[in-house]
This record gives sequence, structure tokens and C-alpha cells, in this order.
Amino acid sequence: MVKAAELPNPATKEPKDLRYRKLHFPSADYLVFNTARKGFVPMPILLRKLMRHLSAPELRVLVYLHLRSSKYGICYPTQDEMAYELGLQGTKNLAPYLKSLEAKHLISTKLAMGKKFYLVHDPRVGIQHLLKLGKFKPEEIEEINQLCIDLAQPPLQTPEAHQANAADAAQGDMP
Repeated sequence: MVKAAELPNPATKEPKDLRYRKLHFPSADYLVFNTARKGFVPMPILLRKLMRHLSAPELRVLVYLHLRSSKYGICYPTQDEMAYELGLQGTKNLAPYLKSLEAKHLISTKLAMGKKFYLVHDPRVGIQHLLKLGKFKPEEIEEINQLCIDLAQPPLQTPEAHQANAADAAQGDMP
């Protein structure tokens, strides 16, 4: 008969990925970043569904802003600092990418107190904007919404569904 102490306890069982890591990469503790220590910034998983709709420089700038932003989604590096850290020759090479990210509703900027402030948006905001512009194929929308469901987030609303909801709401307002 197996004693209770010998049975695996699901509450103390290591996560699957940690078990795989220990099995396949025994020295990984020295190789991977420990997220329990300071110096870690989470990146939104949904961002990966935007990657094919961004140029490489746009993605670099967006990732940089994510890495610089506080838990409140705001940062204010100077453009000289950004250009230097991104390895650009000057700020004139940076400005078009910032404008493009703002046009895609992935960031907002505000000049105040002699500084330029950057608000880094939830990727859902940019995806929803690009969806309204018809930039996503139906299969991409399906993949994005499946990921949202997997992440326990509400699926994005397609322009057709948005129009149908607006029409339903308007009909409900009629006497």
C-alpha cells in the first residue's frame, strides 16, 4: 500500500515548464533571467499578433518604450537617449517610427513641462484600431480572438459585430 506522503501533491507539484526546463536544460538557472528579482518588465502576450503589422524599426521602438514604461504605462526618455540606446544615427531617424506607432494607436505622446511623455497602450487598442481599418485577414482575427479567449480576455469586436451592436442599440431606443 502506498503511503500518503509518497503520493504526488498537486498543490506542490512543479509547473510543467519548470519540469521540462530542469529535464532538458539542467544548468538553466544560470542562463535564464529570474523574474523574481528586480529588472523584469512584462510584455503583453497579445503583442505577438501585431508583429507582422509592424516594421522592424517600429517594433524595436515599441519594445523599447514597453521596457522603459512604468507600471502605469508611461515613460519619458529623451529622443537623444532613445536614438542612442536603439543604435540610431540621430533623432530624425526615430521620429517617423514614433509617429507611425501613434497613428496605429499603439502609443500616445504629450509634450509638457519641457518633456515628451509616452503612454504605451495595451496592444488591444492598436489591434482594434487596425481591425477597423481592415488591416487584418479573417483568419488573423480568429487567431487573435482565440488567444484572447485562452488568456481569459474578451475577444476583439470586428467592425461588422460593432455595427450590428450599434444597430441593435439604436433599435432598442425606438419607441
